[in-house]
Amino acid sequence: MREYRFFAPDDFQALFETVSAQQGAQIKFLAGGTDLVPRINMERDQIPYEEKPPMALISLAKLGLGGIREEGEAICIGAMTTITQIQDSTLLRDKIPVLCQAADLMAGFAVRNTATLGGNIMNASPAADTLPALLVLGAQLTLQGPSGERKVPLAEFFTGPGKTVAAADEVLTQITVFPGTGHANFQKLGRRAAETLSVVNAAAYIEQSGGVCTAARIAVGSAAPTVKLCEAAAQALVGKPLDDAAVERAAGLVNQALSPIDDIRSTAWYRMETAPVLVRRAILAAAGMADQA
Repeated sequence: MREYRFFAPDDFQALFETVSAQQGAQIKFLAGGTDLVPRINMERDQIPYEEKPPMALISLAKLGLGGIREEGEAICIGAMTTITQIQDSTLLRDKIPVLCQAADLMAGFAVRNTATLGGNIMNASPAADTLPALLVLGAQLTLQGPSGERKVPLAEFFTGPGKTVAAADEVLTQITVFPGTGHANFQKLGRRAAETLSVVNAAAYIEQSGGVCTAARIAVGSAAPTVKLCEAAAQALVGKPLDDAAVERAAGLVNQALSPIDDIRSTAWYRMETAPVLVRRAILAAAGMADQA
């Protein structure tokens, strides 16, 4: 069995000193651990034990990275905020219910009580349920590293399955979202009704005036190497009356942004067939036309 080392620094100086001292070790930042710990237990990388470097698990629990607060036109969510805390937040239910919709459909009670929003983002799964909702809200991430802090738009954060632009010694500290004046909706398709990974998920954000769409963002997950903003589909709505014909045109453009694969949960063909359906439902619900879905 490989060597494991556990650390729980109580400030960022101690955290980065710990990282610097673990030369030759595989560094893993520990948030809720609902994905990382099972992966460790299964040792999914298949590297022979004698070739594995020590693993340094650095807990973020003592860094004060939880909490939800409103700052002007933005809402700031600490990276260690749990999915249950998102569900229970009256501020989020009022201002950005689309994120609560995604949280409501994510995993089960035990996982939601432990899993964090930051962990769901940093895991960089294309099927993560919070990501389409955050993308259509124009989310921005705050990363803290040894040399300071930087901001990264969520739309530019993911580079592939399990891969991001974050450096190995950077920690996600905060997610900032911008509710805007429109409405958003999240849709999910899984292999069963509850406690399931997404076969496809989608979110849509719509602003309108006098029945005409003035702004739109559409995101689809589990249908490409990363969660995708479907820009052509969103642009097809802008400046158009929000009627069923416009929604159908937009939904018909969704697959231009997608490149799904066959996997254990579904086939590429099925994802291409169902993604436009979920997008159509999300647009109609966000536009207040859910009775037409």
